[in-house]
Amino acid sequence: MTDATRLHFQDTPGLLSQYGRALLARPGKTSSPHLPGIEAWQTSVRADADKVAAYARVCGFNPDAPGLPITYPHILAFPLHMELMLHKDFPLALMGLVHIRNHITQHRTIQLSDKLDICCRFNPLQETDKGLEFDICTEISCGGEIVWESVSTNLARHPRSSQRRTARVRPAPASFSEHEDWELASNLGRRYARVSGDSNPIHLFTLSARLFGFPRHIAHGMWSKARAAATLMPLLNSERCSLSCDFRLPLFLPASAVLHWNPPQQHTPASTHFELRSSDGHKTHLQGRVFIPDTAAMMPLTTQQ
Repeated sequence: MTDATRLHFQDTPGLLSQYGRALLARPGKTSSPHLPGIEAWQTSVRADADKVAAYARVCGFNPDAPGLPITYPHILAFPLHMELMLHKDFPLALMGLVHIRNHITQHRTIQLSDKLDICCRFNPLQETDKGLEFDICTEISCGGEIVWESVSTNLARHPRSSQRRTARVRPAPASFSEHEDWELASNLGRRYARVSGDSNPIHLFTLSARLFGFPRHIAHGMWSKARAAATLMPLLNSERCSLSCDFRLPLFLPASAVLHWNPPQQHTPASTHFELRSSDGHKTHLQGRVFIPDTAAMMPLTTQQ
């Protein structure tokens, strides 16, 4: 994106103040919504060892493992995501957005000593039957080499999206041979907020979640993805891997849930699908795939739709 306006940040923007700004933000005025041509940059970023270890403990990773957990770079980039969406020309209501998909590709494990450059930008808006979707694409480089990238897809629902939906036949539930039981405490959202900096009120307390239309506070989708990664990543035994997921039904706290998966397929590239379901198996909260990408077939995430 050669003609993009670049927003440079010397220090990491504070998420708490960003949420305050988000509550007061008004969408940019435009007759035909489109996303502004902007990039958010932060250079020479180093992860804090104590913060990484605290995050690892909350999300189920080994806190003594060398390098960053595969999902931790999202924590470094998320304040820049917020700055993009808080831009005066952003045409959508920020507090109504829903994070529906997330794809991560790690080219190698990021070390605590690595000095990182982070760049975030938008992909164009896409009209769907549920509303307007858009991607925030992130590239993290070290010494000029891209080491980690992601695409986070968000949805701005149509006011009458429930009336626009077409009837769909639900596929039969997938069959899995492995599972892991999870017990999620009521304070999980607050614990995750302390290690991620993401204090979205829908994850903190029942009362704060009710202000945004939820009967109770809900588990953070990126915590669920990270917790699944902590279990599944060791099965692939590879620094280079991709981790994709769709966020489905909210997981109200406290909760019992079950992570289901099959052993990784042994052909090239190795991969495994997984689902996070309610303890009774009737609700799916997360669906995803972790795999070793075929390098020859890979393309930059910023060009994928």
